[in-house]
Amino acid sequence: MIYSQTQSRTFSKYNVLAQPTQPMNINDTVLNRLAGLSMQKQWIFFTAECPRPDYSQFAASNVSCQKIIQLKSSNSQSELEIVIKAIKSGNASAVVATTQIDCVNQSLLHELAISHGCEVFFVEGRANQFH
Repeated sequence: MIYSQTQSRTFSKYNVLAQPTQPMNINDTVLNRLAGLSMQKQWIFFTAECPRPDYSQFAASNVSCQKIIQLKSSNSQSELEIVIKAIKSGNASAVVATTQIDCVNQSLLHELAISHGCEVFFVEGRANQFH
């Protein structure tokens, strides 16, 4: 249930790859950390609720874009449940989710990520972006 960075000509609101990219509202410290984590053997997962990762933004910060996967949205699991599953999979060096996850659960996810040798970051979600 994941989409990798591949070419797609089909345009649909349900197709993650057809969604336009734009630089995320993400600070340089996080980009630098993601660049380091992208050198590991594991993946950097973005939840479906995050803006689609923008190649030029990440490439400019030396993030290995071949290690980025945006997860497909789920009809049965919340973003929180998806992040927990991604962290526990052992396949992620980092998971990027949205600030739509409340502060208490963000704190619990940070602890869970540390216990699994992973990091978790939170960015502004698509629904909150106005430009």
